[in-house]
Amino acid sequence: MINVQKYSDTASRARRIAWDFFAPVFEDRWGKFAMTILGIYVLIGIVGPYMPIPGPFEYLQTSSGQYAQLEPPSSEFPLGTTYLGYGVLSQTIHSFRTSLTVGVLSAVLVVAIGVNIGLVSGYYGGKVDTVLMGLTDMAYGLPFYPMAIILIAIFGSGLYTIAAVIALLFWRSVARVTRSEALSLREREFVKSAKAAGSSDVKIMYYHLLPNLVPLILIYFVFAITWGILLEASLSFIGLGDPDTVSWGLMLHEVFGSGELTRAWWWVIVPSFTLWLFIWSLYVVARTLEDNATVSAKGGA
Repeated sequence: MINVQKYSDTASRARRIAWDFFAPVFEDRWGKFAMTILGIYVLIGIVGPYMPIPGPFEYLQTSSGQYAQLEPPSSEFPLGTTYLGYGVLSQTIHSFRTSLTVGVLSAVLVVAIGVNIGLVSGYYGGKVDTVLMGLTDMAYGLPFYPMAIILIAIFGSGLYTIAAVIALLFWRSVARVTRSEALSLREREFVKSAKAAGSSDVKIMYYHLLPNLVPLILIYFVFAITWGILLEASLSFIGLGDPDTVSWGLMLHEVFGSGELTRAWWWVIVPSFTLWLFIWSLYVVARTLEDNATVSAKGGA
């Protein structure tokens, strides 16, 4: 349970709540390291496609004019090349933006759907709560990969479709925890005072309750980015990703499909390590935020 007693009920203080809650990440050694890594990833994701490097699906040639197939790392090809002669460095750099796009878009959708359903369900309670939580429970029963295959087969395998599929199947956890917090908050004095002053239900939910949910939203937003990136990589690895957009999952899918998994080590290690480091950094930040929430709930610093 997150301690929100000290916060006022005004939406204008949401930014202060977010900063107060997020600032301890920069005071933790591993948190600072993880944030530095994430900052580098975001920077590469933004400027990567504009760097003077070949395109991700551009064939490279050796100095003798031959296609540079499966060239190991060298001064000419810093991270080696793939079976088809693409540069591993180029594909890796372009994949930063793909992962960031899918991760952030998935997280925005997951949080938007989950928070709204949980907030309405927890605030109104009764039959509204029964119906919305019934839908949430039904969502828990949906198996991810079979549903993802069906939805991608219907709507296509573009990045936006993949992000939407991830959001449609993973909003349920956010809805559950948001509903629990809303159930607690609606009994607080500031909510009763707002009702007595004539505030509408919509204003109470989004102006008075929502700012107090900012710490919870921050935690699940970071976790949702992690889910989005991991699931995009998983879908791409099994061949359900966008074949026209390079990603670390697609790179691993192609090295596996080429049969060069054990020989072209550079083609395996680079996307695997880059993906792992990204996920690890996000988990460190999310866990630090979660620890902050636990300390606050116990009345600590």
